[in-house]
Amino acid sequence: MSIRTWFRTSRVRHGLAAGAVVLAAGGLVLARSAAGEQTPAGAIAAVSPGGANSASFSGPGVHGTFALSHSKVLRGGEQQVFASLVLKADPMAEQARERAPLSIAIVLDTSGSMAGEKLDQAKRSAIQLVRDLRDDDEIAFVRYSSDSEVLQPLARAGRVRADLITRVQALSPGGGTNIAPALSQGVLALADAGKGRVRRVILASDGLDGTRAASEEVARDSAGRGITTSSMGIGLDFDEGYMGAVAQAGRGNFAFVKDASTLATFLRRELEETASTTIESATARIKLPAGVRFVRATGADARPLASGAEVELALGSLFAGDERRVIVELAASLDSDAARAVEGQVSWSRVGGDTAQARIAGLALTGSTSVAEVEAGRDLAVLADAMSVIASRRQIEAAEAYQQGDVGRAQALIDQNMVELKTVAAKAPKPAASALQKQVLAYESTKQEFMSAAPSSTAGKAAAKSAVASDISNLARRK
Repeated sequence: MSIRTWFRTSRVRHGLAAGAVVLAAGGLVLARSAAGEQTPAGAIAAVSPGGANSASFSGPGVHGTFALSHSKVLRGGEQQVFASLVLKADPMAEQARERAPLSIAIVLDTSGSMAGEKLDQAKRSAIQLVRDLRDDDEIAFVRYSSDSEVLQPLARAGRVRADLITRVQALSPGGGTNIAPALSQGVLALADAGKGRVRRVILASDGLDGTRAASEEVARDSAGRGITTSSMGIGLDFDEGYMGAVAQAGRGNFAFVKDASTLATFLRRELEETASTTIESATARIKLPAGVRFVRATGADARPLASGAEVELALGSLFAGDERRVIVELAASLDSDAARAVEGQVSWSRVGGDTAQARIAGLALTGSTSVAEVEAGRDLAVLADAMSVIASRRQIEAAEAYQQGDVGRAQALIDQNMVELKTVAAKAPKPAASALQKQVLAYESTKQEFMSAAPSSTAGKAAAKSAVASDISNLARRK
């Protein structure tokens, strides 16, 4: 049964039934890998009057929640259930403001289409980033067109700054676009980074090529090794689907920059986030009971394990104060009222520190023949989060349809989004409802932009790229 269907049942329209579902007491256990000991983290899985089926956890540098959209599901059929994992890095304490050294690789498009102001602005922005690095930070620089060249192997910024700036200033445009080999060289350059350094690749391009799958694989593999990849599309002719997918696979940021003059803002943000990174290699492993299967995850790379009985979620790195959200779609088919435990653990590494783990326990799903019990046991905040993510995926699909000239399909998808978001917002808790209402307003604006401009026009291209950039950011972080 879909989210929208759950929110439109007659019982929901007349208000949720009062009551709470009692779960077995559970808790979270924190473990530091260095010591090999377990100590209570002080968080208890709890059920709120709204039927929440959730657990909170905290540990060195991190706190978060894991929640299920339901505590009971109807017996005798398969039902959609969502899990929400929210992981937040603690703010950086004043006494701990000294950051870890950085290792950054810039991978810059110098193809013929970058000629003129685009390349001039891109060079100025890259040079400013090089100037902003501390002397003990490390920098690598790859330029690419039809071929690619490591302009600067990884080295301390203080030693190579002046010479690198001179070489960047001398770059000239020419040739086509071949992203994947250049991205691979950028990642490879960071393999020599010293221990304890925060590593990030920044990819910038104004074009498109046929190597999307290869680039995604490079970014995904590097994220698994602790290297974040962010991407930025310059101008109106790049493939936002390609560049956005690379950033998602690399657990980094994606941005659309209409002109290269705002590239400096993107690079400054990348430098600030990299400099304030406190958590690396954040991963969750969720154990699923019999009768519950994994469908898909949004906001993390997911890998089913143990013949589907477990799923591993890779979230990547977090900077101080950063919040990552993962929505996991499950399918539950329970044939009894016996409680089925959903448990697991979250693990992460502190930059320059130890590895920590938090155990998730105390959550369960139970079969029921009572629609009233199932409705009372729903967490409407989790369902609202899931609806927001589903709408973002659909909005990206709408932008792709629009760019391909199928304006009717694009508008139909946007209309579907607005109807379903409004339906869920009407019953969601106030903070979640407010966020969904803002999402509706944004989609109404996008629809008007799509209706008023041809897909091939400057305004149409800009509208589609802006829509994709906004919704990609919502897939892993609440807007």
